[in-house]
Amino acid sequence: MEPAYGGSRSRGGGSGRSRFLAVLAFVLSLAVGFASSTLYLNHAGKSLGLRGGGSAGTAVTPIVVATHTATPPPFDPSVGAPLPTNRIVAMYGIVGGVDFNGPASTMDLLQANLPTFQQLGKQYAALDPTHPVQLGLDLVVNVLQPCYAFPQWCASWPDDATIQAYITFCKQHNLLLFFDVQLGTEPVADAVTKHLDQYLEKYPFAELALDTEFHFPNTPQGYADAEGYPYYLGWMNASEINWAVQHLAQMALTDRLPRKVLLVHQWNPAVLPDKSGVKLNSNVSLVLQSDGFGGVPGKLGDYQVFVQSALWQYGGYKLFFTYQDDPNGARDIPLQTPAQVMQIFPQPLFISYQ
Repeated sequence: MEPAYGGSRSRGGGSGRSRFLAVLAFVLSLAVGFASSTLYLNHAGKSLGLRGGGSAGTAVTPIVVATHTATPPPFDPSVGAPLPTNRIVAMYGIVGGVDFNGPASTMDLLQANLPTFQQLGKQYAALDPTHPVQLGLDLVVNVLQPCYAFPQWCASWPDDATIQAYITFCKQHNLLLFFDVQLGTEPVADAVTKHLDQYLEKYPFAELALDTEFHFPNTPQGYADAEGYPYYLGWMNASEINWAVQHLAQMALTDRLPRKVLLVHQWNPAVLPDKSGVKLNSNVSLVLQSDGFGGVPGKLGDYQVFVQSALWQYGGYKLFFTYQDDPNGARDIPLQTPAQVMQIFPQPLFISYQ
């Protein structure tokens, strides 16, 4: 008879081998199953999983793959730009002026004349439904002054509170605001960067206007000529206008603003001596406005010479109301109706009233 412990050890060893073989077989089956598994990409292409060979109830953790993000379209300054989609009808004024300086000269005048301009806007819109009317202010914020009283640039600026009042008014009534500068002897770049960029960069409805007849060189002779205005007339070279064009174009791209409008006044050939040197930029809307009051034939002749025959991009036209207290007698004789203005070729996309 074999020892009891030997039989017992033999039975125990056989059972252990069986369990070991069973476990080994199970592990091998899992290995084979995982080896036969294939990676697959789901229909959205957003995650990876395992297919086949896994035992029932086994959780499969998906492998997350980074999705492709479409590149946003480049910024387009033409979106929301006033021109050429709209026609701009503007109230002219000189900050701190009186009635004959234009209906935008004081806040009281603005409030009183706004209904009249809203009606004018409706008339122009009815005459040309393809160009909705955008109302605005053409506001002179930098005024030529006697050089002995304002020796630095022969011109003055209003304070920020005054400008902010106009900005608030424009916000409330959905108006464009053209910062119109006369400059005296101050260079365009100096005036814009020091005084106007803070508004042009911040407000999408803020635009720029250059009044060429009041601009003189920053030289001793320029100061002497500015002191002698109106006996000596100012002018502006193409280089300064080109600077303004490039500056506004870059501003639109950098600050992601709708394309700005640059308005340039002309009422005499001498105020733009090298007019043909002005260069366009697709990110700025450039308006050449025929300025000046008087009889209709003379005004139409000026528009033909200044705008029609030497158009940069868009035409502008200015009209003058009659004021009994105007010492200069500045008025149009007679004042053209919107229908008559729209007969001008090319039809002006900027029209202002003083």
